[in-house]
Amino acid sequence: MAAMARLFWDSEARRPGPLLRGHLLLFEQREAPSYSARTGLRLLVIVAVLEIVVGPRAHLLSWLGLDLAAGVRVPLLLAASILLTTFWARAKPGDVGFQPWRSWTMTEKLYFPQVVLLANGIFIAAYSTQLAPLARHPEAWRAAATLFAVQLLWGFYQEVNYRGILQTELTRRFGNRWGPLAANLAYTLGPLHLYHLASSRSPAAIALVLGATFAIGLFFAFVFHRTRNVWLVGVFHGIGNAYINGAAAIAVLVGQAT
Repeated sequence: MAAMARLFWDSEARRPGPLLRGHLLLFEQREAPSYSARTGLRLLVIVAVLEIVVGPRAHLLSWLGLDLAAGVRVPLLLAASILLTTFWARAKPGDVGFQPWRSWTMTEKLYFPQVVLLANGIFIAAYSTQLAPLARHPEAWRAAATLFAVQLLWGFYQEVNYRGILQTELTRRFGNRWGPLAANLAYTLGPLHLYHLASSRSPAAIALVLGATFAIGLFFAFVFHRTRNVWLVGVFHGIGNAYINGAAAIAVLVGQAT
C-alpha cells in the first residue's frame, strides 16, 4: 500500500508521485547533449534539406517525376532523417532524443501508457461517426490500418525533425528559452504548414489553425525540452495525426471497398 501511495504522492520529497508528475508537466530534467559545432551545423543542414529542398511532402521528388505514395514517402523521409543524423552528422541517437527504455525515468514510463490509452479513447469517441463504417465493412480494415500507420509515422517524423534535431541544436545555440521557441516558430510557419497560407480559407480561419498548431507545438516543445525523449512527443503527435488525418479518409476507404 505504501508503495502504491508513493506513486501518487512522494512524502519524502514532498511532491506528487511519478504517476501524476507527467500530467503536471513536472518531468525530471534530462541533461542536454554534448556534441561538436560541426555536428550541430550538419543537423541544421539535414533539417533544411529535408524540409526546404526535398520538402516535407517530397515536392522535389514530384517535380522530378517520382510521385511516391505516402506509404513509401513517409518511411523514406524518416529513414533519411535518422540515417543522416547518425552517419553524416555523427550525432548519437540519444543526442536527438532516442532515449532507450532503460534510461526513461519512472515518470516517463508511467506517463507514456496513460497518455496513449487516454488519447486513443478520446479520439475514438470524438471520431466515432467517421470510424463507425469500419464495423460494417471489415474488408476496409487493412487499408485503414495502413493509413493510420503512415499517419503515425508522419507525426513521429515531424517530431524527430523539429524537436529532436532542430530544437536540440537551436537550444544549444540560443539557450533554453529562445531555442525551443525558434524551433516551434519554424514548425508552425515553415514549409511543413506553409500550405495553410495558400488555402482559400479566410484569414481568421488560417490564423486559428496556425495558432492552434503553435500552441500544440509549444506543449511538445516543453515536454521534449524537459525529457529530451523524442519517443514521447513522437508517438503522441503520431496518434493525433492518425485520427485527425486518418479518420477523414475512412469514408473514402469504405467507398472503395463497397
